[in-house]
Amino acid sequence: MDAITTALGYLFDPLYWGVLLSVVALAAIASAIPGMNAFLVMALAFPFILFEVDEPAIGLVALATISGVSNTLDSVPAILIGQPSAATQVTFLEGHQLARQGRAAHTLGAVYAVSALGGIVGAALLTIAIPVARPFVLRFGFPELAATGMVGIVMVIVLSRGEMVRGLISALVGMLLGIIGSMGRLTVDPFVSMPLIPFIIGLFALPELVDLMMSRRPVAAEGATFGRSEVLRGVRYGISRWKMTVRQSAFGVFLGAIPGVGSAVVDWLAYAFGIILAKDRSGFGKGSLDGVLFAESAQNAKEAGAALPTLALGVPGAPTWALVVVAMIPYGIAPGPEMLGSQAHITILLVITLALANLIISGIGVGVTGFLARLTAVPYPIIGAIVIPVALLATFVDTTSWRGIQVALGIGAMGLVMKRYSWPRPPMILGFILVEVIERNHFNAVSLHGYGGSLTRPITIAILLIAVTVAAVLLRSVTRMERETELAVENADAEGAPARRWRERFLNPDVLIPLVVIAGVGLLLWDHLQNPVQDRWRFTTYPFWLPAIALGLLAFELWRGIRGRPPVSTIMDIGLVSSGTEGARGAALRMLGLFALFLLVGTTVGLKWGALAFALAGPVVMLRGHGRWLMALITAAGVWTFIYVFLDNILFIIYPEPFIREWFTSSG
Repeated sequence: MDAITTALGYLFDPLYWGVLLSVVALAAIASAIPGMNAFLVMALAFPFILFEVDEPAIGLVALATISGVSNTLDSVPAILIGQPSAATQVTFLEGHQLARQGRAAHTLGAVYAVSALGGIVGAALLTIAIPVARPFVLRFGFPELAATGMVGIVMVIVLSRGEMVRGLISALVGMLLGIIGSMGRLTVDPFVSMPLIPFIIGLFALPELVDLMMSRRPVAAEGATFGRSEVLRGVRYGISRWKMTVRQSAFGVFLGAIPGVGSAVVDWLAYAFGIILAKDRSGFGKGSLDGVLFAESAQNAKEAGAALPTLALGVPGAPTWALVVVAMIPYGIAPGPEMLGSQAHITILLVITLALANLIISGIGVGVTGFLARLTAVPYPIIGAIVIPVALLATFVDTTSWRGIQVALGIGAMGLVMKRYSWPRPPMILGFILVEVIERNHFNAVSLHGYGGSLTRPITIAILLIAVTVAAVLLRSVTRMERETELAVENADAEGAPARRWRERFLNPDVLIPLVVIAGVGLLLWDHLQNPVQDRWRFTTYPFWLPAIALGLLAFELWRGIRGRPPVSTIMDIGLVSSGTEGARGAALRMLGLFALFLLVGTTVGLKWGALAFALAGPVVMLRGHGRWLMALITAAGVWTFIYVFLDNILFIIYPEPFIREWFTSSG
């Protein structure tokens, strides 16, 4: 009782409210910046909180709050401008299509409602679970973590619908890219230690940004509805789905309580869980508001789940919560049983604050979204001229070298090809994220328990049985679609389609893409076999059997392409908007010119000047009319403000030397 009274006493402390509102505002602003994430925001705020906040309860709760609310407003860039993060892939997939339908304000209003409710449900379940969850968390070891990671990848592959072979290939290639450069394996240059943020921006964000910029149209169709009334209508819809939100939030808390299960896994597993329990599954993948809410309600609740092992055991449930554990040391607090004993007031205050902070940030979202949603009515070259250079600068900030930009541009080109020719991207990004978790935990599990012992643990068996059941249900839900596709192909064949000429048979994307990927995967396999490191195990490790399986599937896909594969079924991804539009080829050439300008100016004058050149030239070359010159000045001012305020005076970025200029200087 004394702990509850002490915790409630902080609610009357002006310092508590000042710190709480400050960190919520910081998280809200950072959520809208491409490439930012909760961990980076917490790392920036870490020294300020430790030096300026003497009260341990307020300082620790402030850090935890940043992690707890950062998942609410990161849905804004994913829905409005097609800029997803690792935690908003489902939101991007479903929500951005709703924005194209003119329903951005309504969608975001519903997201805020379920996010607030999810945060409250998560806080309530955290209160209930802390005293009783310790035995369960302790029983969740290496085998269970490896099995959970595999379940995440399997679910996304199954959600690829009629293109599950391509989905599996994408997942395997993503896993291969994830292990490049690690532990001295797969050392083919220039892809050593592939960075996460440039990979995500390249695979998901850049293709979408380039596609929308090439279309030269606004995101939303004509007749889109904006304003606060539309946001509030979405809020009412989100509240009306409270039963679903409670269910998904409980699922999110459960997943978040498993150390090592990241936001991307929670995102897709919560989405799959919601689809299984939905009565009508036909609209998912085509712009489903419920699909967005499945993921968003679980994402906010998962932070309470991640707090569970952190507070009860001292084992961080996520990287962000590791910073909370680190902050406990200078404050003189030990995580674990002490958080339920002498420091129980901090735990109670944390629960209260997570609920309050989610309500506050959701209120901020409702207040500003009516205005922000109008961005979907702005011709996209104006938005893209700001967002693309900012995204590229974010990849540099992540790696502090040109390598981040190189990876983003290279993976971005691959992402555009996948987007154009219906190769699902979600399995690739999830495979990239999870391969290290799966491999490390699988290796440790086999070392401790052996293969038989790893597979016969009760929780591992339960996870695998659940995965099989879920996969069977999802497969059955798309069987009818596949049968209709096959029937259409059979009817076309029965009508006597003319025989294809050899060029049409062999020089088409269904043949050329598998050939290129076979060459790349084969090179990686050859590189692994030539590597003398751990020679004894070269035929049993992941770098061997991942490419081996991928090559078999690619050979099958190549055979289908030569033979004449069936029409591509619906996949969990968004197709090209600019495909088939008037002047698409010219727009593509102009986009290539903009990226060439960025690289030329960036490598000769300076990186930030390359970003400004892109922002200034973007509206000029992609729009028509005299107003494009004014828009060019506005976009350049926007990028310059980001560089000056955020990069130069907050992060104190040291820009790379323009190396091409150095070449000419040194040669002279």
